[in-house]
Amino acid sequence: MLTHSLASLIDQALLSGLNFALGLVLIRLATKESYGVYSQLYVAGIFASTVIEALITGPLTTIAPGKTPEQRARLSTLLLRFQWQLSIGLALLFGVGSAIVAKVAKVDAHPILLGIAFAIYLFANAQREYHRSISFIEARPRRVLHTDVAYALAVAVGVGVLLLAGYFTVPAILLVMGLANIAGMWRSTDHGYARAQHDPAAFRAAVAEVMQRGRWALPGALVAWATNYSYLYLAAAVLGVAASADLNASRLLLMPISLSVLAWSRVARPMVSRLFAARDWKHLDRLAWASVAGIEALTVLYVIVLWLALPWLQAHVLGAKYHGLEPMVLAWGGYFAINAARWIGSSWLTSNDQYKLLLLSGVACLVIMLISAAVFIPLYGTWGAILSLIIVEAFDLLLIWVVFLPMLRRKSKSAHP
Repeated sequence: MLTHSLASLIDQALLSGLNFALGLVLIRLATKESYGVYSQLYVAGIFASTVIEALITGPLTTIAPGKTPEQRARLSTLLLRFQWQLSIGLALLFGVGSAIVAKVAKVDAHPILLGIAFAIYLFANAQREYHRSISFIEARPRRVLHTDVAYALAVAVGVGVLLLAGYFTVPAILLVMGLANIAGMWRSTDHGYARAQHDPAAFRAAVAEVMQRGRWALPGALVAWATNYSYLYLAAAVLGVAASADLNASRLLLMPISLSVLAWSRVARPMVSRLFAARDWKHLDRLAWASVAGIEALTVLYVIVLWLALPWLQAHVLGAKYHGLEPMVLAWGGYFAINAARWIGSSWLTSNDQYKLLLLSGVACLVIMLISAAVFIPLYGTWGAILSLIIVEAFDLLLIWVVFLPMLRRKSKSAHP
């Protein structure tokens, strides 16, 4: 577990550093409007990934630990076909949608080129994420690390070429990231499951097995996405695209915390599923509190270091366009501290197949988010957007840790005394 956690942490540190560096380059060299457009497209990409995660890889992560290696390999093979179908459909839908929006909103980018580049990025990213998920399920995080090193190098080389060529545009960046996903995936295609088996009955059975969970996971995941990211679009609609750039620039500085939590969940979720199945409450409690303590300590340390480095970042990296982000960075630090503890609780619910509860909490949080944003964004601008998110995360944290998780334990103990 320690070796796997270390490999996963290094992997997420690499991805965090890459996204961080790319974001800083955009902040420094692109206009606020261009960075705002990139931010909104990147979040739309997260939406597409959320759909695939909810319908395929999330349920597969829960199902796989209870199967033999042969059964896991066959299930992964069959679901690869479903993943291709779903990712192609989403890529076409979002590619056309982004081109239309760019045309109507008169975005500073060629609509057709933007749509094509975004579609390529979405499809390629979906393939790489599926292979990464399979590697995590197989408890081979070092293979994931190899994949992501290749991806990061390809992005770095591609962005360097764009800068040298003087063609540093949003469509070009998305195309580079799409091609880099393909390059990264090259290191993880040597799987037995990659040779698809043409068995229509088995394919339908595999899809039905994940959809049994996915039909509950998808609404909850989409509601969670809307709760976590709708502020960006609401702020852009009320305050302008430049406001979304300010929000994303300040949030970007805290994203390593979020990616560290994701790294933890990738490794821990299969283990949590096994502990839930065994009803090993002692080890579950120990893992829960150790996880929360570790993540919160990391969050506090990171915010302190970032705060001390902000004057230098403001002068040499962020530039005058993003002057005065210091208070927003502290506000995001509070948000991520609450979000990390909440995320661990959500992972516990997911690992125990509690998608209905996640959907219930998601709907409640979305309602609170929309009300808070409608009130606070017009009153306080970008500050109001962050305040709305903090309110939602605090509510969800209490709902999960104080209500849902104790309720599940009581039900399990009464059913299996």
